[in-house]
Amino acid sequence: MDKIILIADDDPTLRELLVTLLSSQGYQVLAAENGDQLVRKAQERMPDLLLVDLMMPQFDGYEAIRQLRNDTRTAHLPMLILTARSASDDVVIGFESGADDYITKPFNTSELLARIKSHLRRAAQRPVHSPLTGLPGNVLLSEELKYRIKQNEPFALLYIDLNNFKAFNDTYGFARGDRVIKLMADVLRDTVAARNQPSDFIGHIGGDDFAVMTTPDAVQPLCAAIHERFNHQVRELYDPEDLERGYLEGVDRQGQRRHFPLTSASIGGVTNLYRHFDDYEEMSRIAAEMKHVAKTRPGSLYAMDTRGANATPTASERRGSHPRTILLVSGEAALRERLANLVQAQHYRALSAADALETHALLAHESVPPDTLVFDTRLGEPIWKLVDELHQHQPPPRLLALAASPDDSAHAAQLQVPHCPLEPLTDSDFLARIYEINTVVE
Repeated sequence: MDKIILIADDDPTLRELLVTLLSSQGYQVLAAENGDQLVRKAQERMPDLLLVDLMMPQFDGYEAIRQLRNDTRTAHLPMLILTARSASDDVVIGFESGADDYITKPFNTSELLARIKSHLRRAAQRPVHSPLTGLPGNVLLSEELKYRIKQNEPFALLYIDLNNFKAFNDTYGFARGDRVIKLMADVLRDTVAARNQPSDFIGHIGGDDFAVMTTPDAVQPLCAAIHERFNHQVRELYDPEDLERGYLEGVDRQGQRRHFPLTSASIGGVTNLYRHFDDYEEMSRIAAEMKHVAKTRPGSLYAMDTRGANATPTASERRGSHPRTILLVSGEAALRERLANLVQAQHYRALSAADALETHALLAHESVPPDTLVFDTRLGEPIWKLVDELHQHQPPPRLLALAASPDDSAHAAQLQVPHCPLEPLTDSDFLARIYEINTVVE
């Protein structure tokens, strides 16, 4: 991406000359006529370097630099004085205001370009940007979030996290793992750039975590575009045999061997459209919570917090406890949704997966194994194999088989797995079984 240079001078002839000169060198150039305009433009669209005339109307270059140095979002930017006043006192005041260098008018073109390149090169080595992706890091991300909350204009914060990245890294090594992280950075840049909205902001939190700030109306199409681009391009980073198989083999957090589906992205989001935030940490925490909600479903999904100002914590949140988790595994989406609604109404936390492979992915992600696994026996041998593996866990999860046939019921009984028939499966019978196996005296 071309570097952005913001120039500020009240002389229209000189502004035009600088715009022409710097544009010919491949820079994007923004121009301001006075100090107030300079500060506003720098805050609206972060430049990579500023050229600031000292003598300007409204307020001068000294004051503009002071204000930008006091704003931690722009404090790190290289700022060069452009002035006809070469007296030592003027230069000293400029440096005391926060300038990094000065150039006198009339300037030598070669010297001006050399100084700009030098300062941009040094700025690129500062740790405010991720050395891997070049995106703004945590410091700039936090300051941008604080600024937007203070402005109190509608915006959305998206938290992007890669699924199954550790398995990819463990299989192919950190060098190819870095390529996945760079790929996500490029996908975010390209997707956000396609919107052509200068106010959009991309940050690299660290590792495989990213953040985007955008307008609330852009959330759905932006998330869809991120998922589509990333899911398509990440396939090029897998070995052909792994791609054909559709998963990698690895070890989860509990030391259990799992099958990990292809790397995808989960996105959690929050917006100030429905309620006001005073604390940037609260907003980032909710975005992280929604990311975890998205991760309860396999694949590339996003989850937005749309609670209003009167949102209240759940009973388990007030107690500081965690509800019991039930993992529902069935190839029938309507059945999963129906059972999830039933258990959530009883204050359980519901996870769901379509098959044994997706179940492996969810079990690998969860730091604490689910309390109960409910599985559809129509999934056949892969799900029975998984159940057999879960029997080896300490402690093993509670199990409930949704038996599709008498043979499946007999198989479940042989393994000492409680079961209930899929046909007919009534809500009351199912909940009675869930209650029974989750009220065992411990």
